[in-house]
Amino acid sequence: MADFLERKRSPLSAIVKEKIIEYIEQKDLKPGEKLPSETDFVNIFNISRVTLREAIAQLSQEGIVYKKQGKGTFLRKKPLKMESGVENLGGVTEVIENLNYEPSTEYIKVEITEPTKEIKEKLDLKEGEKIVTYYRKRYANKEFAVYSISSVPIKIFKENIPKFFPKESMIRYFEEDLGITINGALAEIQPFFFDKKEAKSLKISEDILFLLLKQTVYDYSSLPIIYSLDYYNATLFKFYLNRKRIH
Repeated sequence: MADFLERKRSPLSAIVKEKIIEYIEQKDLKPGEKLPSETDFVNIFNISRVTLREAIAQLSQEGIVYKKQGKGTFLRKKPLKMESGVENLGGVTEVIENLNYEPSTEYIKVEITEPTKEIKEKLDLKEGEKIVTYYRKRYANKEFAVYSISSVPIKIFKENIPKFFPKESMIRYFEEDLGITINGALAEIQPFFFDKKEAKSLKISEDILFLLLKQTVYDYSSLPIIYSLDYYNATLFKFYLNRKRIH
């Protein structure tokens, strides 16, 4: 997988892209409406045409705008904007629902394997213990929002290993069906780009920035029960922290 620092990106074009999205929201443009011309945007943001075209190209790749030759750039759909704090622990489903969007899931595959060294350490597994890993694409209002890879010790499921989670949420399944109470999680966030091969397999643009949330989820006895990699589409999600000064 590609490392964020190894990818050459234009930070200015990314900023301009967000500014264009803000402009769309402020002007309450509707799908099918025309955006300002290149000249207008160049004057509005005081930027070069090259930077503007890079930003428009990113919006086009993300399916937000489209161009008509000789006529200009038009809005294809309203961009979803999801802002959430990271202090409260919840699964992807809960995050999407709390922002008043409809969650849905596409299961890519479910496999039983030996854990990698990292997962073995994260889940505190003994030699020979296996894991069940779920690969899922998560959607908000039918728009691709998160790619999730969730690994669970096979012993957690005892006899019946679910092929999918009826209520969309793995955490809800654990609490309501297995009677396991979730206590907390240890997490880290980092920026991430998928490489060309991975992006193609996921049917997404390799230019989309993701926010990778790595976390180990613990039950009330401090037993690690889930190790997950959740790749949040940064064109949709913005996370914030509520920080306080310690005196």
